[in-house]
Formats: sequence, C-alpha cells, structure tokens
Amino acid sequence: MLAIRFCIGVGIALSSTTGLSLTLIESQALQNAVLSAEALNEARILYSENAVERAKIIDGITVTHLYHDRKGAIPNPATYTIELGGRISADNPGTLVRLYSDFPFGYRKATGGPKDAFQKEAIGYLRKHPKQAFFRKEKLEDRISFRYAEAIIMEPSCIACHNTHPDSPKKDWKVGDVRGVLGITQSLDSFIAQTHDSLKITFIMLAGISVLALSGIALVIGVCVKPPRN
Repeated sequence: MLAIRFCIGVGIALSSTTGLSLTLIESQALQNAVLSAEALNEARILYSENAVERAKIIDGITVTHLYHDRKGAIPNPATYTIELGGRISADNPGTLVRLYSDFPFGYRKATGGPKDAFQKEAIGYLRKHPKQAFFRKEKLEDRISFRYAEAIIMEPSCIACHNTHPDSPKKDWKVGDVRGVLGITQSLDSFIAQTHDSLKITFIMLAGISVLALSGIALVIGVCVKPPRN
C-alpha cells in the first residue's frame, strides 16, 4: 500500500507540473502580447502627434496612404502602423501583427476587414467591452498559437479624417468609438518545445527518485517480512 500511494503521489506531481507549465506558457504569451500592443500603440500615437500633426502645417507635405507614389508625402498613422506590423511579422516567423476593422476604408476593403471567426468575434466583443482584451489559444495553420486583440479607440485627431474622407464607409464616428482592432498572433511552438525539454529533465529526476524510493521500500519490506533464523 505504501508503494502504491507513493506512485500515485508521483503521478499527481507530474500531472500538476505539466498543467502548471501550460498555464505559465499562456500567461507569458499574454504578457508578451500586451507589451507588444502597448509599444505599437505608443509608436502610433507618437508618430501621429509629433510627425503627422507637424507635417500638416508645412506646405508641400501631404499625409496619405499613397505616400509611396507621391513626392513629399508621408504615411497616415494607420498606414504607418500597418506597415510597421508587417515588418514585425516578416522579421519574426510565427508572429502576425494586424490592424483590422468592420468599417475599413474603401481602398482597404479587400485587406482591412476581419478574415476569420476569431477576428469577427474580437470586434463584436471589443465593441461591448472596449477597455478589455480578447484572447485565446487555438490551432492556426498547424501551429498552436496565442491570439490577442484589443480595441483601437477613435481619438479627436482622427474624427475629421474618418468623417469627411470620400472613401470612409462610416461618417458619424464619435470620440471613444471602437474604430478597429489591433491583433497580435504568436506561435507557442517554441515555448512548448522549451517547456517539454525542461519537463523531460524533471521527469527523469522524479523517475530516478522514485526508483530509489521504491527500492528502499522494497528493502525495508524484505527485511521486515524475512523469517527469523533458528
């Protein structure tokens, strides 16, 4: 009975360790996503306030999504953030940064809307809970990924453009409305692989301890039940 109880205890310890490791992986992925979103938002706000607003008052400089084709033009904040997210995604395999909305501008209608169930659910949830985040773990393109989304709130500096631009699909925006979503997807494969490697070492150590402990128990039992010599 003592040996059986010991084996059960070791099994419970292994199971708890595995569950705790998976929880820590998701917690770390969430923290990484939050920090990445904060950095992207700060970059967008800084660019908007210190570059775009100053450029608007300088003759010869225009702010447009077509800045590649126009001399003296710079990208608008949304285009800047989209392209920055594209570079981050290209430089980090398994990571995808994307801005999307259910009201994309006409020139982004084919690329700017939600592309799957998660993104559609994220928009619906964040419109009801704009101060919260929407996230979950799911399998995406044969990879276990952590998907994170947070709301992009309409700011005073954005109202004029969104409500007057000829390509805008919605022209009654108000400050504080959820105008889009910043989504960050990161693969968990590398985290899981590293965790499995660490768990292997833990399992080997526990197995070694178990063998020694069971051997000790067997030795004690053998001595206790050994018949006395005449």
